[in-house]
Amino acid sequence: MVLLLCLAFFFSGASGVLFESLWFRVLGLTLGNSVWASNIVLASFMGGLAAGNAIAARHGTRLRRVAQLYAVVEGIVALTGVAIVVLLPSLSPALGRMFMHGLAQGWLVNLGRLTVAFCLLLVPTTAMGLTLPLLAKAVSDADGNFGRVLGRLYGWNTLGGMSGALCGELWLIGWLGQRGTALGAAGLNLVAAAIVLLMRRHLCAVSATAPKPASIRPLSLRSWRLLSAAFLAGATLLALEVVWFRFLQLFVYATSFAFAVMLATILLGIGAGGVIAAVWLGRDPRAHRCAPVIALTAGAAVELSYALFDPLVGGTAFNAADVVRAFPRFISLMLPTSLLSGALFTLLGAAQREECGDVAEAAGKLTFANTLGAMVGSFLAGFVFLPQLGMERTLFASMLSYGMVAILAMAAPVPAPSSRYRRMKLLAALTLLALLSAHATFGLMRLRFVPSILARYNEMGDSKLVALREGVNETVMYLRTFYRGQPLYHRLMTNGHSMSATTFRGRRYMKLYVYWALAVNPGARKALLISYGVGSTAKALTDARQLQSIDVVDISPDVLALAPIAFPETRSPLADPRVRAHVEDGRFFLQTTDDRFDLITGEPPPLRGAGINRLYSREYFQLVHDRLRAGGVVTYWLPVNQLWLSETKAIIRAFCDAFPDCSLWSGAGLQWMLAGTRGAHGPVPEEQFSAQWRDPIVARELVALGFDTPETLGATFLADAVMLNQRTQGVAPLDDDHPGRILARAPSEEAGKPIYRTWMEPRSLHQRFESSAFVRDLWPPALRRRTGDFFAPQAVLDDLSAFGQLNPLAVLHAVLKHSPLRTLPLLLLGTEPAIQRIAIPLYQTGTRDADLEFEMGALGMSERDYEAAAGHLAHVTDSRRDVQARLVRTLALGLLGREVEGGQCLGLIDRSKLSPADAFAAQWLERFLQEGQLHSVGPQGN
Repeated sequence: MVLLLCLAFFFSGASGVLFESLWFRVLGLTLGNSVWASNIVLASFMGGLAAGNAIAARHGTRLRRVAQLYAVVEGIVALTGVAIVVLLPSLSPALGRMFMHGLAQGWLVNLGRLTVAFCLLLVPTTAMGLTLPLLAKAVSDADGNFGRVLGRLYGWNTLGGMSGALCGELWLIGWLGQRGTALGAAGLNLVAAAIVLLMRRHLCAVSATAPKPASIRPLSLRSWRLLSAAFLAGATLLALEVVWFRFLQLFVYATSFAFAVMLATILLGIGAGGVIAAVWLGRDPRAHRCAPVIALTAGAAVELSYALFDPLVGGTAFNAADVVRAFPRFISLMLPTSLLSGALFTLLGAAQREECGDVAEAAGKLTFANTLGAMVGSFLAGFVFLPQLGMERTLFASMLSYGMVAILAMAAPVPAPSSRYRRMKLLAALTLLALLSAHATFGLMRLRFVPSILARYNEMGDSKLVALREGVNETVMYLRTFYRGQPLYHRLMTNGHSMSATTFRGRRYMKLYVYWALAVNPGARKALLISYGVGSTAKALTDARQLQSIDVVDISPDVLALAPIAFPETRSPLADPRVRAHVEDGRFFLQTTDDRFDLITGEPPPLRGAGINRLYSREYFQLVHDRLRAGGVVTYWLPVNQLWLSETKAIIRAFCDAFPDCSLWSGAGLQWMLAGTRGAHGPVPEEQFSAQWRDPIVARELVALGFDTPETLGATFLADAVMLNQRTQGVAPLDDDHPGRILARAPSEEAGKPIYRTWMEPRSLHQRFESSAFVRDLWPPALRRRTGDFFAPQAVLDDLSAFGQLNPLAVLHAVLKHSPLRTLPLLLLGTEPAIQRIAIPLYQTGTRDADLEFEMGALGMSERDYEAAAGHLAHVTDSRRDVQARLVRTLALGLLGREVEGGQCLGLIDRSKLSPADAFAAQWLERFLQEGQLHSVGPQGN
């Protein structure tokens, strides 16, 4: 009978975690995903559980027909749980209007969120809070060892939660969607209820022979101390969960699957600890006397597991998306303390039972204190300890907290000299442990972990960390890369992973969102940017003089606070008087604003991150559409290099469902851009379309990013609505109910490249561009006709950004001979305008070395001054660029008609030491010098 009841509670635990995950998702759609919103939802969930625990504690002695009552409670959870998942999304517009008109300022927003979340979750979570006390009361009538009963039920319920966390993320949400998963969770509740109901006769028979429970006793001093220990243990473990998750995100990207595995690891430890404690108490009913030792050991495990944590597997860092390889590290960090915490809860319950007259009362009081502590601990860790103390000091404080739990758990029935002696020994052990752990672990973050993280992004070997902030939302880092001692570009990292950078490629595709939109909608006056990142898109907006109002929405106050770092020589975009910054979830902002915009653009974090896919769903894009003015334009990031083809098609289908004139454009390589309008019509007069190229500030940046002329903008075209509808025919869109269409695993490096490359063939793109009704409707006719010559250079730039298949030297010759572009030759030579802006002044002030000579030679090639280029490149000897310089100089001499001299330069190269790419380039140069014409621009070695 006990085993069957444990099985029922296993199903109940699986259902509880599934519902918790689903409620967080649907409430996130309505209330936002900011850290305040998430914590408010968590507080509402925990508050409801605590309310159920309190009811059991207060009325436990009066409970009759426990089996039937338990079945009713599980039915309530099933019914209300499904209702929230199914009905809440349809209420989002109404709730959004409530926030829009009544709660759009400051703390009132969070008060409104708390009210909504608490009211919605009160009934099902209160019912959940009743389940453990009810079942403990039923089983204890058959088994008088309360500690064993509590450990079994608590352990198997938690192990069920572990299964629910993994199965929900791995299979159920992907297969069934959120609503289908909710029905599955409700089914588990009903199965649990049915098992208990089928056993009600056995339970009633056992209950009839059980002794009648005594009335509720007033809390004794010992009971207060034990409940305080349970409160502090719950607070400490939930605080540790917040810290562990933050720490592990430095090494594994925070996908929903990664979070599910992290949570499952903790639940595995807690559940196993409960079961082990149950076995222990079955053999020794007085084992709860060891609770202080268990608490102290848990504290030691906190620091020891952190000190021994190794971010390497087999000597190399595990891939950011490889959760399976990282799983042993999850175990080593979190399982020991979680296991001991699960055992500690059970032992404290066994001790608490001696102070209570009824089983339900004991279980209710214990779980109430523990749940209330968990709610407080999570809040304090996220909003106080991490921002103020950082990870290491918070871990140290957690260890000390377990020491306090040990002291509180030493509550003896009566004072005795031996108990005071034990306390003194415990305090001495705790003090020694604190001193040793502080010495062993303080500084590991700075000396071991941060350098291993930064090494992944030290591209040029000359980068350093310039800012690190452990904030409320995440750990934010800024990495600055130098060239010749001067800042070259900046990289923003959140939780150890690159989010955005001011590299050439990053600036090109992020600023395209603005340049494209203002070309097709030159009358735009009001703009909205969702997600600030490193500020490149925001800078393009503030550079646009015609914009009168710019709203920037970002979920992280720390990212916005550190924004000036990326602009050491100019003013941060956020300092522009036209800019209004909002610290909020982008979707929640759109739901609660009554503003309408001429331009909406967005560059969210990588969409495999937990919760980011809701910024790519059909419902979200429809919300964006509804916030545009008539004729307004939306441009949106589509990082296909991070997606499987099925995911790309699902997102495109979602976007095209909201924007019938959807189109697709290439920013740089596989960094694509979705674009659509709300009824925009043209064509735009060429003078207005090209106005940005006449602005001295914007034009300089356009040229530096390879948009030398207005024609280059059209050459980024990939597909219009006709083509996109054909490619996504029969594809289900990404929607709010099916977030699992973004898979748990990321594609391999080469997974989508061959397929996406077929989408980017320049000849077919030119034909599609010419025949596109969308392009004819917006593009100036003469400009559209001139654009055809620029698709081939755009293909070269895409290849440099993503594929690396073309022979750079042969392509350089073609670009120099057949296009006026100046930036593309620099890229083909391995440099860029940002490096040139540093190198040219240094050379002009008299600095001379091989590196600067090469940069000046590259400048000469881009300006078609082959004589100057050959002269500079002749000085590049005995350096890492020696071979490249000789190859380029050979080309320059050939272009000057000095084939003999070029052949002599080529002859100085030791062919036996060339890389395959350089060897192919040398062979091509020989043919070029002999025949004076281009033979191949195909793949290297082809």
